[in-house]
Amino acid sequence: MLDLDLSMLKKGLFEESWHVAIDDYIIDLAWSPDGTKLAAATVDGHVLLIDDRGETAGFKLLGQHACGANSLSWRADGREFATAGHDGLVKIWSGQSSQQLAELQAGDSWVAKVAYSPHRNVLATAAGRHLKLWNEERHTIYESSDHSSTIADLGWNPDGSGIASAAYNGITLHVPGKQSQPRKYAWKGSSLVLSWSPDAKYIATGEQDSTVHFWHVKTGQDAQMWGFPTKVLELSWDSTGRWLATGGGASICLWDCSGKGPARRKPRQFDAHLNKITQIAFQPLGPYLVSSDADAFLFLWEPQKHDKVVSGQSMSAAASCLRWYGRDKLAVGQRDGKVVVFRLQETIGGRK
Repeated sequence: MLDLDLSMLKKGLFEESWHVAIDDYIIDLAWSPDGTKLAAATVDGHVLLIDDRGETAGFKLLGQHACGANSLSWRADGREFATAGHDGLVKIWSGQSSQQLAELQAGDSWVAKVAYSPHRNVLATAAGRHLKLWNEERHTIYESSDHSSTIADLGWNPDGSGIASAAYNGITLHVPGKQSQPRKYAWKGSSLVLSWSPDAKYIATGEQDSTVHFWHVKTGQDAQMWGFPTKVLELSWDSTGRWLATGGGASICLWDCSGKGPARRKPRQFDAHLNKITQIAFQPLGPYLVSSDADAFLFLWEPQKHDKVVSGQSMSAAASCLRWYGRDKLAVGQRDGKVVVFRLQETIGGRK
């Protein structure tokens, strides 16, 4: 049982706006760029579009990937989004008409990841060892199989100039048109997830061997952090790029990446969860961090101010996705298929 009285936390801060029940594990969830819609993909492969109507919501089933789905991503202009499936296909959907617009062959029977560039209408797909970049006419404009194993994750440089891929033996950075060959950040381990710092100074990876790896992008210097009880799948940067929050157990660790970086610095630790953390996410433009655990608790923190939980919720199932929009809107996808949107209604210390 949780040794924390939720009734003692600040009331009115974390309030539910609406929820919908999809009845299938939410594997990925993403806000449209204007914050009016949520695209959702489920473990069984269903693709849905949810309209945020303020205090209510409605959803529509658009289609399905055979055998399951893995990932989704909105294009920066909000006109379409892409989904990745276990059927070897990337499907493109209209954000306005909800119609399927195209199917792309990603190069392998399992498509792990799709990711649109943050600033251009370019889509990256990862299937097996194959990375492909597609333009808006659905033509391949770049491809590479220069990876030692199946690609586990993708992440665009925040300025959209290049894309990093995580696999066994480290990270590969692809900058089409500016490299004679992709740049390797070599490491004898299996990288599972990656995350760029907002200032593009670092790439952090969560590892199969229960470590976190930091790479200085320009110099290639690296640092490894040990001591996590489980493999690390949860990474989130604050908006300044100074702080990285990590999961990998029941505690949140906060790493200071200012100055010379996190090497030889002890992380700050935040303890309230009694079971494994399933998701963590910093506000894009604010001080708050939200975390969820396998016991279906959702906590809100202001970690740069203190190490106490400031608000909390008990949910019907553990969170599988946490997605902020702006400073005050949070979408939670759950393992039981429920999607809940919360709003931050009040301020702490005069900030929201």
